[in-house]
Amino acid sequence: MKFRIVPSTVDGRRQLLTSYLINDSLAIDAGSLAIGLTPEEQLKIRSIVITHAHLDHVISLPLMVTDLFEELREPIRLYATPSDFEAIQHHLLTPRVWIGLETMKNAHTELIAYHPIRSNESFVAEGLKITPIAVTHTILTHGLLVEDDNSALLFTSDTGPTHQIWQIAQDCDKLRAVFIDLSFPNRLTDLARVSCHHSPATLLEELPKIKAGVPVYAVHLKAMYHHQVAAEIAELNHPGIQIAEVGREYEF
Repeated sequence: MKFRIVPSTVDGRRQLLTSYLINDSLAIDAGSLAIGLTPEEQLKIRSIVITHAHLDHVISLPLMVTDLFEELREPIRLYATPSDFEAIQHHLLTPRVWIGLETMKNAHTELIAYHPIRSNESFVAEGLKITPIAVTHTILTHGLLVEDDNSALLFTSDTGPTHQIWQIAQDCDKLRAVFIDLSFPNRLTDLARVSCHHSPATLLEELPKIKAGVPVYAVHLKAMYHHQVAAEIAELNHPGIQIAEVGREYEF
């Protein structure tokens, strides 16, 4: 399974917005798809899974589908909870802000086909089994367990200390990597707790819950604090924790 963090800053090394690309055709979240990918790369994406509707996870969705307006011959499949889709429809894909969903079509197809998802109900997208698992954030948010025949990757999305996702991960024998939210440096741990994110300090508290022996990759580092968080992770000198590199293609 191939994995890449889609870039969203000028230097291409920090993560201001959130999108992850799996096997070229599946995107997790739509924060940076229209910013960090070429039109050719965007056209390869056939399915997008939304973990929650916060702006940094959805902002480039309308930009992407309108940029590809003439090229699309079938709709992009959008997987989201009913509440997240309602938020996207009413606050993003609306004539007051952009273009209403009801008019998003070209001569060949509608641009988006919506597929509802629900907690703990697995579905298949782009040949991968995906299980949404509720995590602890300020709104309903789902981490995702993504599986092919040989491997599985776990994405926490935005979360602070949580429980169910780790319980499910313990039973996954083919789990190859965990990608966990690590937003703030230790001096802002109180803010991390209030906003339901992690700092290195709270990640260490969470570590005993994570399946032993599985590499942990920190993602979602706030761009302004990237260097501070990276330095604090380096100081831990923990062999099982590393910062995931933006733009690098990993294969598991």
